[in-house]
Formats: sequence, C-alpha cells, structure tokens
Amino acid sequence: MLITPLKYSTTQLQIEESNRDLNQLTSAVEVYKRLVSHPDPVVAWFSYNGIQNQMSINSVWNQSDLDRLEKVKFTKSYLVSESSPGKFEVNHRNISSSDSNIMYNEEAPSGEFNAIIRKFTPKKGGEEKQFIEIWNHCKKIKQYDVLSKEKHGKICTKDGQFGCLHWSKDETKLLYVSERKTPKMASYFDTKKADKPEEEQPIRGHEHDFKQDWGEQLVGKHKLALNILDLNSGDINTLDTIPEDLSVGQAIWTPDGGIIFVGWKHEPYRLGLVYCPIRPSAVYLWDSKTSNIKQLSDENRASSSPNLSPDGSKLIYLDNQVGGPHRQCARLMMYDMKSGTNTVLVDVVKNPKADEFPGIYRQSLPQRCWAADGKRVVFNSVWRHQAGILVVDTETKKITPILCKSGGCLKITDIHQDRMLVVRSNINQQPYFSISQLPESGKESSAEFLPLDDPEPPLDISFKILKFQPTSRPHPTFGVNEYEAILAIPKDVEQKKWPLIVFPHGGPHSVHTTDFLLLPAVFMLSGFAMVYVNYRGSCGYGDDNIRSLPGRVGDQDVKDCQEVAESVIKLDQIDENKVAVFGGSHGGFLTAHLIGQYPGFYKAACCRNPATNIAVKIATTDIPDWCYVEAGFEFTYSSLPTGEKLTEMWKMSPMQYVDKVETPILIMLGLEDARVPPKQGEEYYKQLRARNKKARLIGYSDNSHPIQTVEASADSCINILDWFWQHLD
Repeated sequence: MLITPLKYSTTQLQIEESNRDLNQLTSAVEVYKRLVSHPDPVVAWFSYNGIQNQMSINSVWNQSDLDRLEKVKFTKSYLVSESSPGKFEVNHRNISSSDSNIMYNEEAPSGEFNAIIRKFTPKKGGEEKQFIEIWNHCKKIKQYDVLSKEKHGKICTKDGQFGCLHWSKDETKLLYVSERKTPKMASYFDTKKADKPEEEQPIRGHEHDFKQDWGEQLVGKHKLALNILDLNSGDINTLDTIPEDLSVGQAIWTPDGGIIFVGWKHEPYRLGLVYCPIRPSAVYLWDSKTSNIKQLSDENRASSSPNLSPDGSKLIYLDNQVGGPHRQCARLMMYDMKSGTNTVLVDVVKNPKADEFPGIYRQSLPQRCWAADGKRVVFNSVWRHQAGILVVDTETKKITPILCKSGGCLKITDIHQDRMLVVRSNINQQPYFSISQLPESGKESSAEFLPLDDPEPPLDISFKILKFQPTSRPHPTFGVNEYEAILAIPKDVEQKKWPLIVFPHGGPHSVHTTDFLLLPAVFMLSGFAMVYVNYRGSCGYGDDNIRSLPGRVGDQDVKDCQEVAESVIKLDQIDENKVAVFGGSHGGFLTAHLIGQYPGFYKAACCRNPATNIAVKIATTDIPDWCYVEAGFEFTYSSLPTGEKLTEMWKMSPMQYVDKVETPILIMLGLEDARVPPKQGEEYYKQLRARNKKARLIGYSDNSHPIQTVEASADSCINILDWFWQHLD
C-alpha cells in the first residue's frame, strides 16, 4: 500500500463526518478517471527510413492504470508522407507495449541496428544483472553481460541528468555512464579468506562509511564514470583519466572518436542537483589518441547539455553562474572546435519589456537541436506564461520565438532535416504530438503544426492573462517588476459565481505556464475557478525579476499572491466568500504564509511538501544553499548557520504565524522527499493541532518531492476536493 500513516500516532485526529454531497465526489472521481485515461506523450523522434518523402516516427507514452496502480509505458510508431515541403499526412500508426526492464533503446546512425540496455533480476533471487543487446531488424545478434566483467558498477538510468547511451559514428562502439567500480569491503571480523591476489583483497573496516549521493530523485547516484563498449571484442574501457572529483554524464561522441562530456564537482560535498543547474560543472573533451582531458567551457561556471553541430565544428551548451537562485536566466554558449574560442550566443537578459525576449530558462537541450543548415539551433524555453520554442542563428545571433498562437504551449522533442516533432498542450487541452516544417531563416514564427493523432476535444475551461504592476511595493534595487497570473474558469453559463482556488507555484524560481496540468483540470471541471500566480521571482520575466525575491521570501511573494487574490474576487464570476489556496513546495510555503498572514480570508487550504521552517530545513534538506540564498545570505560550502542567520530565516518562515491560522488545512507529504523533508510538514501539523486548529495530514510512501505515483496522485486529488467542499460549503 502506497498510502501509509506517518510514524507518530494519528489516533488523536478526529475525522469528522462531512455533510458533503456524495454525488460531488462520485462525479470528481469520474472526471479524474476520464482525464487520466488520456496517455501523456513523453518523447518522439524521427527514425531512419530511407524512403523518399516518407518519415518513420517513434514515440514513447505513459498512461496511468488505476486498476493496477501503475504507469504503463508504451510505444507508438507513425508513417508520415510529405507530398510537398511542410504538407504532411499520417498514413499508418502502430502501438506496442514497452518492457519496463528496458533502460535504453538507441538507434544506430544508419538505422540498421538498435542498442538496448536491459535490467534483469533472476527469479531465484540474487543481484540485478544488466545486459547490453544489439538488434538488427530481424533479431538480437549480440549480448553483453556488462556487470559480470566487473569493470564498473550499475549502469546509470535515463535520469535526465547523468545517464546516456550513444553509438559511435562507425557503429563499432557504445558510450554510456555507470557508477564507478568501488573496492569490495569486509568487516574486521570476517574470517573468510579471499582466494585473490593481494591487490584484490577487500578493504576492512570501511563497509559502513557514509556514501554521498546527488539528492532528490538522484538517490543512489554517487560517483559516475564514462565507459566505452567495443562491440567487436566485447571489451569495456572505463575512462580512468577523468579526475576522481568529478561525476560525469551527458556524454557525446566527436567525429574523430573523442568524447565531450559534463563533469560535476562533488568535493567537498554534493548538493542536490535536480532542478538546480547552478552546481559547479564544466564541459570537457576526452582525446581518444592521448586520453588527455581538456576543459572547453569557462572556469568557475555551471555548464551543461553540450551538443555538436552536424559537421562537428561548433559546440553549443548552456551556462549559468555558480550559486544563487537555483533557476535563473541562462546563457547559450558556442565553442569553436577549430579555434578553441568560446562565444556568448545568447546572454542573460535582465529586465525585458513586456513583449521582448526575456532570456533562456532551460536546463537541457534536445538530443538533436540543429537545423539542416548547420547554423540555427532549436530548443525549448519559457516566454513569460508560455512554454515555447526558440530558434537561435549561431552566425547572426538572431533569436526568433515559435509560440502557440492559441496561447498554449509548445515543446520540441526532435528536429531532423528541418522537420520538427513537438508536444502541444493548453490549460484546456491535453497534450499531443505534432509535426512541423521549420520555416526558412527569419520566418520561423510562422511554423504550422499537424497533429499526429486526433487531439482530445478541448475541455470546457476558458482562461485569460492578468498583469500586475506593484507600484506601491517597488523593489529597493530593481524597482517595479511586472508579474502575471492566469485566471481559468469553467464554461458553465448556469453557474453565476465560482469558488476560487489561488494556486502559487513552487521553486520559488519556477513558473506557471498555460501547459495542461491534471489536478487543476479536475478541480475546474469539478466546479472551481483557479488563478495561477506567477509572483515576482518567477522564471520567464527576466533575470532581475528572479533576483528580486531572495531575501524577501515570505513577504514580497506573499503580498504578490494576496494582491492577485484580492483583485480576482472582485470579478463578477467569483464568489468572494469561497476562496481556497493550494500549492506545493514553495507553493506550500506560500499557502502556509497566506493563511497565517491573512487569517479568515481563505476558507480552506491544502499544501503538499511545504517548507514551513527555513531555519530547521537547513540541516535536513539536500539543498541547504537554498535556505541561505532565499533568506538573503551568501552561501559557501563552509557556511555555518549563525544565530543571526537562523533568526532571519525564522522571520521568513510561515511557522511563526501558526497562532494566527484560522483556515482548515490539509497537508500532504511524500515520505521519501529529500528536498523538503517530511518533518517540515509534520511539525507544522503538530503545532496546529497543539493549538486546536483544524488540520489533517496524509503521508504517501514511495513518493518523493513530486507526489506522482498513480495511487498517490489519484488519492490526493480527490482528498483535496473533498477537503475544499467540506470547508467552503
């Protein structure tokens, strides 16, 4: 069972019988079932075909199975013809189930072979095995039991951070990432004598040494190594010239057999890496002839996501400053492989005007992102409240956006020979894959998209963008920075006034876009209006906007949210007496602040994995630097939380307002959360209960910071609605 009680007793929690209409809950469950039955597109890519004017497309999808309580992964292939440039027609579709034991499936450049990494656990027990398989179009032709060779530890999963699998240009080698081989350990009291040479004897007395990992969603990732598998000999070469103080990933081949990779420094200790592209890292080149390592990116930066031009002459990558806000405006860099010079293609944008390019807000580039001309690169970013596509000319440095004309979101997953595969979605439109032709230079914004499948009908939800100028609350350094909110309302002419859910995002340096989100869609189809708040500090509005928040959390962001709420309840469609607030992570932090600073305004609240006491969080989170930075202090690896700093952190925490809370609050925790440890929400709950405040706490095992397992997602959605209906009626 994934939903479990917490370690302490909950018997004192009196569960009240609500007067809610059970038909509401039954209806909400049916809405959830209907929406969750739509599969989520994960990635699509063009596959080698060889037939003129015809394209093969492969895609991966996830679908939640509420009966089996698991996410089912499946693949879908398409045959698409192109009668003339940009005129596409889908001729054939085919669906097949996916083996959950397959970690990677990578097509060779020629399209003749596929490399598959498969994990396998023996039925009679024993340690997991990992095999690399080579398939042609008819059968499996080779297989390698890589762990049995004892060259390295387990192969890294496709985690979006380290893991990769790539064919060499001549298709004789494979490049992948694994854990480094670690010496075998034994107890001082182990009397077994190993029948091995002295240098292979186990190290005694160190079997319980602390092993650091890379934190939230990268638990168990310690020291990563690069490996080359020779497909002819079966030999594995683990690159031992890479410095020991680096964890490596995101590796790619160069045309001459060299390797470009990213190395993250893990000394003196590791800080959480997921959602944090500001950790010390660099792009390196391994020379296949000399085995020497050369750093290509600038010193003392956070560089990642390298990508070579088709001819191998230009390398682009993303670049941030080290430290500071975890999500900040990035630079796009270009390294000339011949001259060895670095160039800034797109610099940090500090304070854009309303319609101007706001900068790059992206942690990675697509695996293929170059146009056929070898000059333009195409990738995703955020443009205020929209996720869209940017086209950057590496020669002129011109930036052209491709934004959804309906106000929704676009996300490119592949580009090949100027054909693009894109995920499209909207607040009222579930996501689907589309194909498009990249227009000629200067006309990219005119791109048209053809769905690969018939999209689901739009939901009965309308939305609009609200803009706010906090002229009475300017920042002392950055002045008045505009911020936005997205107001979404169900289309029901019979309903005169809607109860409202105020929905601030997490981060805090994240953003609400007009992308489709499951839970808000269920809430709105169940009779709620929602306002998504992009308070100052959000991504997509310029770097000054982001940097206006550190040192002012718990104040500036709270007042921005409250200004939005007080503005929206004046609208004719909103019931000002039925206002709830909901958020996760920093959105949960803001939820707790709002009900504490504005007692009585919100009639119901729900927060998921909330940060409630920054001063306490600093010692338990995988990102202690967040506590320093957001409280307005500089962070170094040797920083100590002095009494003065802890006091300031407390003053910015919602826990200080616990006596003032009047709003009934539902708290939901992922019990494996390393980012905002569950004790944050648990302690807040205890303090509320100690004051006889109405609160309920739910804990989900096997869930980390995102509460997203099939069972937990479904249970949390209906429980939130139930809580709101109980306390708004």
